[in-house]
Amino acid sequence: MWPTVDGLRTLRDAEADLVRGGLGMMLDHLIEEFRGEAETWRYGIDAFDMWDVEQRIWLLDQIAGCLLTTRQALPPAAIWEAAIDAIFCEIIDLIEIEIADPTLTTTPQSWRESVLDAYECQYGRAPYIDADAHVLSDWRAVVSALTDSILPSPSYQKAEAFRDAEFERTASFLASRCLPGDFLQQIPPVRTVAETQASIDQIQKFVFA
Repeated sequence: MWPTVDGLRTLRDAEADLVRGGLGMMLDHLIEEFRGEAETWRYGIDAFDMWDVEQRIWLLDQIAGCLLTTRQALPPAAIWEAAIDAIFCEIIDLIEIEIADPTLTTTPQSWRESVLDAYECQYGRAPYIDADAHVLSDWRAVVSALTDSILPSPSYQKAEAFRDAEFERTASFLASRCLPGDFLQQIPPVRTVAETQASIDQIQKFVFA
C-alpha cells in the first residue's frame, strides 16, 4: 500500500494497469543493462539514476509491491519517491516514442489511451485531451496529474538541496515536512546476481498479475 492523495491504498484498475505497463517496459531495459546488452537509460532523476542497475531493479521491486499489493507501506525515503517518479517518466518517454512512430507501439492499447483510462479512474472524468493528440507537453500535464495523485507533495527533490548542508539546516527541513532524519540516508543494498534475478522474477509477477 502507498500513501496517495486519497489515503493509504493499493492502486486499482486502470491506474494499476498503467503502472504495471510502465514497470514492464522499464524492467525489459534494465534486464538488458543487467546482462551487459544495453547502456544505462537515465530519467533525469538523480536519486534513482545514481544507483547500480541491480539496485534500481531492487527499488522497483520494493515500490511495486507497495503500489500494487497490500504489502505494508515503506517508511518515507527519497529513494522510494524517486522510483515512483521514474516510472511516470518512463510513461512519458513511451508516449513520446509513440507519437514519433506509432508503429513502434506493440501493446493492444496505446500508451495515450492507457493514460486517459488511468486519469478517468483517478478523477472520475476524462481529461481535456484526445487519445490521438500529438502535443507532448499536453501529455506531460496529464501524466503529472496522475503522478500527483499517487505521489502528493514529494519531498525528495527539495531535500536533495540539503544533502550536503549543515546538519541543523537539513534536520530543520526534514522536521518541517514531518520526515524522518534518515530520509536522505536510506540507500538500496548491494545485490548479488541471484538476489537481482529474484527481484526480476518478482517484478514480472507484479506486471503480469
